[in-house]
Amino acid sequence: MTVIYFNYKNVKTFIFDLDGTVWNWNHLFPNMAETIKKLKAKNRKIFYVSDNNILSRKGLAERLTQMGIPTDTEAIVTAPYAAARYLKEKKIKSVYAIGEKGLMDELSNFNIQISEKSEIVLTSIDRGFTFWKLKTACDLIRDGAKLYSTGSAPLWRVNGDILPAELPIQKAIEVVTGETATILGKPSDYLKKIVLEEFFLFPEDTLFIGDDIKTDMPFAHKCSFRSALVTHGLTSHKKALDAQGDEKPDAIINDIKELANLI
Repeated sequence: MTVIYFNYKNVKTFIFDLDGTVWNWNHLFPNMAETIKKLKAKNRKIFYVSDNNILSRKGLAERLTQMGIPTDTEAIVTAPYAAARYLKEKKIKSVYAIGEKGLMDELSNFNIQISEKSEIVLTSIDRGFTFWKLKTACDLIRDGAKLYSTGSAPLWRVNGDILPAELPIQKAIEVVTGETATILGKPSDYLKKIVLEEFFLFPEDTLFIGDDIKTDMPFAHKCSFRSALVTHGLTSHKKALDAQGDEKPDAIINDIKELANLI
């Protein structure tokens, strides 16, 4: 069942989160490719916004295409891409980055070097995180470096496994240094700025679909988008119904295939 609080027929643009919404990383969720294909056939624009730093925007577009959802790089905005743009705008030439290949690639695309002597520490999901990376980050911050993070999610689901996400690494550094990270991923003002610059859309005609009431729904509301929550990710149907304020979705989608039939 889908709980509807607005008319889907008025939606011209659909923005999907990726992890927990479109895929569980290794596989698309059931009926996802078919639903997106039907939405495109009805002349709806499709974009993606994600905090994922495992791959660059280009890598994520290629992965979606290989999994049956043809996607151009320009249809994706990620927190690592936004972070790299932010640092470039601030004329930052180097950063101590804790993260995966996607983050490193985006920084490289903006000619930002990775250095253990930088005045900027940028954290993200890092499956190779170590005690020594933590120490280096904390030493830099104690010497005056500023702390940034690409996201604030506590965990990341891959198939049936639960993995640490951005928040545990960020919190480890904050606990040691007493500093608070500036978030550049969802639901930050800067990511909103990038999304509204990169995608041609009208907020009042746009629906943001995600799985996390702590990041996706507040981000949608910050951008003045309508919001919908899928229940096959981080948030259950009950938690979505109980959500308050900016965390409350405008709609709850239990079966994504229903979406194309509502417009």
